[in-house]
Amino acid sequence: MRALIIGAALVGLLLVAAGAAGGHTLVPLDMAARWQTAFMYGYVHVLAALVAAMLPFSGWMHKAGGWAFLLGVPLFSGVQIGKIMVGGIAMTPTPLDNLTLLVPFGGAAFIIGWLLVGLSAAMAQKVDEDEETS
Repeated sequence: MRALIIGAALVGLLLVAAGAAGGHTLVPLDMAARWQTAFMYGYVHVLAALVAAMLPFSGWMHKAGGWAFLLGVPLFSGVQIGKIMVGGIAMTPTPLDNLTLLVPFGGAAFIIGWLLVGLSAAMAQKVDEDEETS
């Protein structure tokens, strides 16, 4: 769990650094919504990874969910943020264009993370209920 917390801290640090760097450049108006969405998803999932690391459940699922959240941030948010910072205008080719295909994998990682954390909680609750009825 310590590694998950360290990973979340590192990814959070990178998001803040990218936001600061992007804040000192002009984000094209047509990309502002995508910019905001990428950061919002990134920050939310860094916090979700921290919460997953601290859940009191036993087992591997909530930890794997936290790692899925962290994997999703660079794939979903990082690619979009990088592309906007490097290219700016949507129609301008950038060196990151080939990485755009990774964005849906980042979204899938977020979904898998939520599924694993939810299943971990559901299974822990079921175990607790079974112990109370015994």
